[in-house]
Amino acid sequence: MEFDFKRRLNTPIHDEPIGKLLESLHMESVFFTQSSLTSPWAISMPPIHNCMMFHLVLCGEAEFCEGAFNEKLGPGDFILFPKGEGHTLGDGICRAYTPLSDLPIKAVTDRFETLTYGGLGERTQMICGVMLFQHPLAIKLLGILPTHIVIKNEEKAASNVVTKLSHLLEIETSELDVGAEAVIARLADILVVTAMRQYLSKLSEDETGWLGALEDDRIGKALTIIHDNPEHHWGLEELARNVGMSRTSFAQQFKRLVGNTPMEYLTEWRMSLAYSKLQLTKDTMLTIALDIGYQSEAAFSRAFKKVMGKTPNEIRKAYQAQVNH
Repeated sequence: MEFDFKRRLNTPIHDEPIGKLLESLHMESVFFTQSSLTSPWAISMPPIHNCMMFHLVLCGEAEFCEGAFNEKLGPGDFILFPKGEGHTLGDGICRAYTPLSDLPIKAVTDRFETLTYGGLGERTQMICGVMLFQHPLAIKLLGILPTHIVIKNEEKAASNVVTKLSHLLEIETSELDVGAEAVIARLADILVVTAMRQYLSKLSEDETGWLGALEDDRIGKALTIIHDNPEHHWGLEELARNVGMSRTSFAQQFKRLVGNTPMEYLTEWRMSLAYSKLQLTKDTMLTIALDIGYQSEAAFSRAFKKVMGKTPNEIRKAYQAQVNH
């Protein structure tokens, strides 16, 4: 039997809608740190806007605090701060927190660092990282995620994945062979997605918010149509017809599951795409406008400011200033 590789390449991966969403979220690693910490030690992490922060404990123990949250993690435990919330971590005894900016961090590559810090007491080893989401759906997803997600070693389903990944990460971060930085980034991607999947799987239908709409056969299809073809001049009647519903039933069901009207969602989605393009590409305003369905830069700018509260130029300049700071 002849192997038809072209057909195989064009065959989509079958997965539930939320799984497809997680698959579509591409993260860009900002940096990773291999940390060796000996008691007494305590560190203060500042909030990092639009980023996720994680810590994977390889050996020893570490206590994490964020607001009223306080938990001690041990070997094989993993914690994710999806919204980049500021937090502290330490040995559980020391309360003299050293700011991240004052730590003796050594750069190995542009995106990989090592940290050896503390006294002469018990040792804790961790891999810490900061990740940046590029996909505009991430902004909506972060809205229903908590400020922290913990995966403990005793949680068999998820910890089995985390255990294997932590072993691979430990090897890669200790040896740093050719291509190690890329491998570390991919492994960290899987860690973060595993943590989010673990959290989302425990939510009730009422708690999933707009994600629940992805599970609905017809409204989920409408969302996919909008996501895949934002430049098309969609109307309510055409969207309803595409999913086999009457205009009235479609509008009511969409509003109930998603939280806003189809046309409001289409505009919001277009502006989310534009927001990402303004930050992550050098495309002109006109190019971005045409890509998301606007016929002129002026019409795009007006719509963008109405939704985002700032002009496209203001968003781009603010991002460039942040990157160059």
